[in-house]
Formats: sequence, structure tokens, C-alpha cells
Amino acid sequence: MREHGGASLPIDDAATKAGASAEANARPTAGSGVRLDLDQLALEAETSPERIRQLVEIGAIRPGPDGSFQRGDVIRSRVVAAFEDEGFSLDQMATAIREREVDLQTLHLFYPDPSRRTGRTYREFIDELGSRGKLVGPALSAMGLSVPSPDAPTRVMEEAFLRMLLEGWAGVDDEYTLRAARIFGDAARRAAEGWVALFAEAISRPIEAKYASIDDVVPRLLTPAVGLSELGPKLLGWLLERHLERSMNDLNIARIEARMERRGLIPTQLPHPPAVAFVDVSDYTRLTAERGDQLAAVTAVRLGELAHTVARRRGGRVMKLLGDGVLLMFPSPCVGVEAVAELMGAMLAAGLPPAHAGVHAGPVVERDGDVYGTTVNVASRIAAHAAAGELLISDPVVRECPDLGARVERLGEVTLKGLDDAIWLCRWLGPGQT
Repeated sequence: MREHGGASLPIDDAATKAGASAEANARPTAGSGVRLDLDQLALEAETSPERIRQLVEIGAIRPGPDGSFQRGDVIRSRVVAAFEDEGFSLDQMATAIREREVDLQTLHLFYPDPSRRTGRTYREFIDELGSRGKLVGPALSAMGLSVPSPDAPTRVMEEAFLRMLLEGWAGVDDEYTLRAARIFGDAARRAAEGWVALFAEAISRPIEAKYASIDDVVPRLLTPAVGLSELGPKLLGWLLERHLERSMNDLNIARIEARMERRGLIPTQLPHPPAVAFVDVSDYTRLTAERGDQLAAVTAVRLGELAHTVARRRGGRVMKLLGDGVLLMFPSPCVGVEAVAELMGAMLAAGLPPAHAGVHAGPVVERDGDVYGTTVNVASRIAAHAAAGELLISDPVVRECPDLGARVERLGEVTLKGLDDAIWLCRWLGPGQT
């Protein structure tokens, strides 16, 4: 279910909100009664009429009695091309079809239908955009899509959304356009890959392990596959709206509070440096070697779930999931220490291996949903220095949180791997400590 041959991102009727309502409402589904002739199918599938004839010969595509084709044949042609890109020859595909190892006739039900062609090329589209046209290729690359040749035909939806992306970020440095493209491209790719992998793990692999015949497998896959294929883009769109609303609220509240503080309309809040924390599963490599990749994967997923729960409750954020660990950030070092201790205790209560963690406070650079800087590097080194079940805290955190008091043990200056200067550390002795 991956992008192939310069195709646009699949979208649904939510496109009406993006100024493409006519296309979204009028666009036929892959299973509809709309028919295509040979040349139309070749154009829509980004191939040649001769190529379509080859697919007909091997049984990948079946024309109607009048020689016309279904919209679903666009998807079938593109999927066969994806197989070939991976080294699967047409002869092998013909064998798979003949031996009933693959069923291409229901394939269109598993995929979103590609948007219609515009009838013009990428070169024409780029020329129409003027000076912003030079960003089309880099924007597609930033979104994780292949860059088509200048003579390749465009699709209605990709033109509409690319135009809106380029116009929406006009007036600022081009770098911001590409960063915006990368943010959404990375998010969409991770969502798509995770969604499909979850479907394979929970549904398709168990069914294929139980039934040998493709005629037994496909009917059992159709109902969940069709429903989830339709749900995925809609769910992503809905969640994006909700998260955008919350993020914009946070931005506006912070902006208005800052303006009111400057005018003396509300008390000035004492600034606190943010706290950065790394929480890692202890002996994760040994766990993987001794008990298998599956258990390690389950451990990583459960850690992510617990981290998100604790971070939300404490007003922090999960900045990055690292497989065997998690990077978190909190607006207050004091809250950050309490949250990390809570997370470590929750991991033990959930039956996970003990964690080792480090918390440091200081300036950070936030960019595109990630966090950078010396504070992040030091927090990572502190966590790596901690033993299993141990939470280590830097001196800047302790200075910001005098109420920690007897709940920490001073270790003195410690030289950490990768850092030039020694750093004062304390060991957490409060709840959650093992």
C-alpha cells in the first residue's frame, strides 16, 4: 500500500475543506461503473497501452466484453509495477495468478482510488506556479514521495494541495515550506506504515497462517481491509483537526499571556528552564537476545503508552519514542522529576523491566516537533550513566526544585562519557525508586 511512481497522497471527502470539493465529490470510486478505454487506462496508470496489453495477457487485468476497463484496473496496474520494482517479474506474476497465489481482481477494494488526471504535465503545472514552482520537486521529496519527470501527468488532488502548500507558506523563507512538507510527510508515512503493519500483524498474517487457499483467505480479508482502508485517511484527518486545535490554543494562550504580562495586566510568571528527561529500558539488548524480538517490541509499545499517559497528566510532552526508551520534556524541572519517577514506577507495575533515567534542565531548541541542544545531550548522558532502577538528576534541576530536599542523595561531581566537563549529580530517593 505504498506510494509508487509519483502518485499523489490518497485522500477522501475531507478534501472539500481544502478547496477541492468538486473533485472529491465527483470522483468515482475504484469499484464504480465508470469505464476506461485502453489509452485512458494507460494514462491513469502512468504506463503505455502496450504495457496494459501485457497485463491483460497474464490475467492481471480483465477487460470487459467491449474491451473497456474498470477504474480498479488503474490500481492493479500500479501494484504490478510496484512488484516489478522489487524484482518480481511479469512471468512470476503470471505464475502467481495462474496458481491462485494472488487475487488481483479484489485488489482495488484494499486501496484508495487515485485522483483523476488533469490532462497536463508537471512541467506545465510548475511553469504556472511561477517562482514558487521550483519548490514542487523538493516539497514532494520532503514529503517522502518520488519526484516525477517533467513530462509526467499531474493529478487533480496533488495539484490542488501542492498549490495550497506553496501559497500558504509564501512570503517567508523557502525553508519553511519544505519543513512544513516534511512535518506532514513524516507524520503521514509513519501513520500509513504503522497502520498497514498493524493490519498485517492482527489480521492478515493470522488468516494466511490458518488458510492455505487464496480463495479462503481473500473473503476473510475483504471486510476488515475495506473498512480500515476507508477509515485510515478519515481518522488521520479528524485527529489532525483535534491536535491542531489544541496546539493553536496553546500557542494563543502563551502569546496573550506574554502580552498581558508585558503590560502589567497579570502577574509576571517566574521563568523556569524546561526539563528534558530520557527514560530507557534497562538491559534492552539482552532482553531482545534472550526473550525474542516480539517481547522487546511489546515492551517498547507499552513504554510509549505509559509515557504518553504520564506526560499528559503532568503537563509534559513525549518528544520522541526511541524503541528502548523515550525522550520527554516538561515546562518545570520539579514536575519533570516527579513525572519520571511516576513513569518508572508505572513500568514496574506493568511488568516491564526496570528503567534507568536522567533529568536535566536548561535551554533547548524546538524545531518541527523535535528538541535539540546541549540540554538534550546532557540529559541523554545522565540517563546512560544511571544504573537499572536509578533516576539521576543534574544540579540545575535540584537548584530549581529546593523542595526535593531529603528525597535526593548528592553524588558530587561525575564525569560522563562524551562530556568534557564533570557535572554535579543527585540520585532520586523518592517514590518509584527501586
